Amino acid sequence: MSHSGPAGQNPFARLGRLAFLGATLVFVLLPIAWLALGSLKTRNEALALPPKLIFTPDFSAYHKIVAQGFLGAFGNSLTIALSNVVLTLLLGTPAAYALTRIRGKVQDNLSFWVLSIRMAPLFAVILPLYVLFKSIGLLDTRFAVSLAHLTITLPLAVWMLMTYFRSVPEDLDQAAMLDGATHLQILLLVIVPIARPMLASVAIVVFILSWNEFLLAFILTSRGSQTVPVAVASLAGTMSFDWPLIAAVSVCSMIPALLFVGFAQRHIVSGLASGAVK
Repeated sequence: MSHSGPAGQNPFARLGRLAFLGATLVFVLLPIAWLALGSLKTRNEALALPPKLIFTPDFSAYHKIVAQGFLGAFGNSLTIALSNVVLTLLLGTPAAYALTRIRGKVQDNLSFWVLSIRMAPLFAVILPLYVLFKSIGLLDTRFAVSLAHLTITLPLAVWMLMTYFRSVPEDLDQAAMLDGATHLQILLLVIVPIARPMLASVAIVVFILSWNEFLLAFILTSRGSQTVPVAVASLAGTMSFDWPLIAAVSVCSMIPALLFVGFAQRHIVSGLASGAVK
C-alpha cells in the first residue's frame, strides 16, 4: 500500500513543490536582503571581499537621503506615478468600454492600433516627445513625464480593461438604456462599480510601471523633476561609488510600491482572475 499523505498527495511531489517554492523565495528575496544589508554598512564594509555578514549597523546612508535632497526625487516619482494612474484610468476606462461595445472591423482595427502603440520601442517616441515638450515649455516638468508615461501605461490598461469588460453581459447595458440611461451613465453607474476590482488591479500595475520607469524620465527631466530611478543612476555614474547610499535609496524606493501592492492585493487577485476566467 502506498502512503500518499493526509490529503492523498505524494509526499515526494509535495516535497518537490516546497523545494521549488523555497528556491523561488531565495531567488526573489536574496537581492532585496543584500540591498538592505548593504545600506546599513559603511562604504568600506559594503565593498569588502569577502562580504562581512556580521557588522555594526550604520544608518548614515539613510541620513544622506535627507541631507542630499533625495526626498525631492521621491516626491517627484510619487506625484508622477499617481498622476499617471489618474490619467490612465480616466482615458483608458471609457476607451476600453467603447472598444468592447463596437462590432466589426472597426473594433479589430482600433484594438490592434492600441496594441501596436504598446509594442513600439520607447526610442521611437522619445525624440518627438522631447521636441514637443520643449516647444511648449513643459520640458523638465512632472506633468510632461506623466503624459509621456501614458505611451506605456494607457495601451496596457485598455487591453486589461477590455478583457474584463467583455465578461460583463451587455444585457446590463440594454436594461439601463430602457430606464433612460445614456452611455456615460451606464459606464459610471453600472460598469465602473462592477469593475472596481479590475480597476484597482490596473491602478497597481500602472503605478508600478510609472514608478520604476527610467528612460523617459532620464531624457525629459534634469534636476528639477528628477525621479528616483534617475537619481539612483546618477549616483552610480559618479566618480566616488557610494554603494550604501545607492542601496538605501533603492530600499526606500521599493517601500511605496510594496505598500501599494500589499494594500490592494485582494483586489489584484480577484480583478485579474475575473478578467482572465469569465
